[in-house]
Amino acid sequence: MEQQNYGDSHAELYDVIYGSEASSTEIDALEKLAEGGRVLELGVGTGRIAIPLSNRGLSVVGIDNSVEMLSKLSSKPGGDKVDVSIGTLPAIDVEGEFQLILCLDQTFLLITNQDSQIECLANAAAKLAPGGKLVLEIFAAATPPESGVLLAQANDQATVLWAFTSDPLSQLFHNREIVFYGDRTKVMPFDGRGVSVAELDLMARLAGLTLSERWSDWTGSCALDGAMSLISIYEATVPANTAK
Repeated sequence: MEQQNYGDSHAELYDVIYGSEASSTEIDALEKLAEGGRVLELGVGTGRIAIPLSNRGLSVVGIDNSVEMLSKLSSKPGGDKVDVSIGTLPAIDVEGEFQLILCLDQTFLLITNQDSQIECLANAAAKLAPGGKLVLEIFAAATPPESGVLLAQANDQATVLWAFTSDPLSQLFHNREIVFYGDRTKVMPFDGRGVSVAELDLMARLAGLTLSERWSDWTGSCALDGAMSLISIYEATVPANTAK
């Protein structure tokens, strides 16, 4: 996707950091939103979301810019059920319409300019079936402080620090993901562009989408204060001359 600086270098450790499968709470919520229809995941990665959804009987398509990520996906049990292809956002070069389109785990922020972010949302909106939904997960804050180090993840397998700098004017950030696992350390750089919640809603409106729900977690909680990430669910806007 436009995130050429994120992908192949992260494939080896992605599941070590984030787990090989998303939580059942997340999968339950996404299955409900899909309403039995086709699902498209932008930035499908190692399939930690796509494969469990496919195992629930859904037809799932995934695109990613990383050959290594897709290789990891294909090697997993059930990976052959997910229809995957190489692709680079903001283009969404897949056939057909989808009831649910996903862009999760900050993937949208790896598109590093505003015009391309707007184009991505427009392209996603064009792929939605009537009544379909687009789900985006981004940081609650547009940009972090101008520089710092934060604990991004800690589990039995790995501890992850993010050492970052950011520009509040352009909203661009430059990150070094530092992973400690076993007796080894790996540093993986990537860049992105932060988006405020208000800016995201405006981008969605330009794409013909309206906000349906906003959650602070996958239980559907609306307790937004203090949330690190927000989950926004958009639907296609019904033109006024066709509304009943």
